[in-house]
Amino acid sequence: MSKDPIRFPFGHLKIFDTMKIEILRMENGESELSMPFIEEYTQHYGMLHGGVIFTLADAACGVAVASVAREGKKFLTSQMNINYLEPVRAGITVSYARVLRQGKIMPVECEVLNSGVCVAKATAIYTLVD
Repeated sequence: MSKDPIRFPFGHLKIFDTMKIEILRMENGESELSMPFIEEYTQHYGMLHGGVIFTLADAACGVAVASVAREGKKFLTSQMNINYLEPVRAGITVSYARVLRQGKIMPVECEVLNSGVCVAKATAIYTLVD
């Protein structure tokens, strides 16, 4: 029996379709997202482009924030930093994010893994906007 895909409470994001990102978990300020290796998203050495990894991390952070933001509240990434630790050459990449503090300004941390190996760590600041 297959589960219905998890969706944002405020609508579907087309970038998730383009990058084949799937929300695996979204609850209590935490999220887990996955994305398959896509050849078209590699850089000149055949490794997943850093911008793709960054986008997956940003998506996971946003989903974590969405899990605690009050209905109807808008939020934006106001700052994000990432450290790349290992290249991604194949397989499924999974990102885990956790809101560290709730409020108008929400710091979030994220870890990106591929085949169980941490390939990137990110921190972000999300800001609720009117």
